[in-house]
Amino acid sequence: MGKSKKPDPSLRGKKPINKAFATASSLRKNRPAVTRNPSHIKNKLKRAEVYGRYLEERRRKKRELRLKREKDAEALGEEEANARKQKPRTLESAREEEPTRVDGADDEVAEDEAEDEFACYFDDTVRPKVMVTTRVKPSKETFHFISDLMNFIPRTYYYPRKKYSVKEICEFASNRDFTHLIVLSEKAKKCNGMTVSHLRPTAAASGGGWGVPGAGGGVEGEEEDV
Repeated sequence: MGKSKKPDPSLRGKKPINKAFATASSLRKNRPAVTRNPSHIKNKLKRAEVYGRYLEERRRKKRELRLKREKDAEALGEEEANARKQKPRTLESAREEEPTRVDGADDEVAEDEAEDEFACYFDDTVRPKVMVTTRVKPSKETFHFISDLMNFIPRTYYYPRKKYSVKEICEFASNRDFTHLIVLSEKAKKCNGMTVSHLRPTAAASGGGWGVPGAGGGVEGEEEDV
C-alpha cells in the first residue's frame, strides 16, 4: 500500500469546507426575498420552489415582528405594554357603525312599542286564545297534526270547518273572544299550509252562535305562546 497523503500544513487543525454547500448557502443569502404569492407561475416545479421561499419570508417577518414587540414590551413595562397590546380582529370589532341604528332606551322607540297592536301580548296583559279549523272535508291525517298543535300551544280549541266561509268563522271567533285563527290547508291528504290571522275584537257580539257539536279544547295552562 502506498503512503497516505499528508494534509498541507496550512490546513492542520481546520475542518475542511464543503464548497458545494458553501455555494448553496451563499446563493440562499443573496437571492431576493419573495413577497408575492407565486400562484401566477405556470411551471409547477418553479412555483413550488418560489412558494417555499415565500413562506420562509413570511415566517421571517412574523418572527422579526414578534421579537420587536417583545423588546418594546420590556422597554415600556408590563402595564403600558398591556394597554398597547393589539386586539384580535373579530366580527364585532370589524363591524362598521350603522348611522341609522337606534338605542333600545330611545323615547321614540318606547312610545312606538307602547302603541303597537301586539304590545298587550308582549306585556302579558292579554292571554292569546286560538281557534283551529281546517279546509272543507279534511282528511284523517290532518287531525293528528291538530292534536299535536293543541298540545303544543296553550288555550287552543278546534272547531270543524263544515261549510262555513272564512269570513263567517272570523266573525264567530271574534264574538267569542278568540284572538287568533289558524286555518290548515292540505294537499294529497297531507297538511301543507297554515294561515294564522290576528282577530280584532268586535264592538258587540251577535246573538246567533256557530253551534258546532264536538268542538274540542286545548291546553288551559298559563305557559307563554310560541
